[in-house]
Amino acid sequence: MATQRIYIVNGPTGTRLVKASVASQAISHVAKAAFSAKVASQDDLVQALSDGIKVEVYGAEAGEQE
Repeated sequence: MATQRIYIVNGPTGTRLVKASVASQAISHVAKAAFSAKVASQDDLVQALSDGIKVEVYGAEAGEQE
């Protein structure tokens, strides 16, 4: 079993203490309560693009978006 540590995760909703193996797991645990994701439908895309929302590329830096 991997060693676990207690991470302090700070966010817009406050501070949380999370026991996890790595920081990314602690952040993911907290984010699950604040965010959700699903595959966008064609209607979702049409609405979002018409609202001016741009498609972001995972891993790309700001300014590198398509």
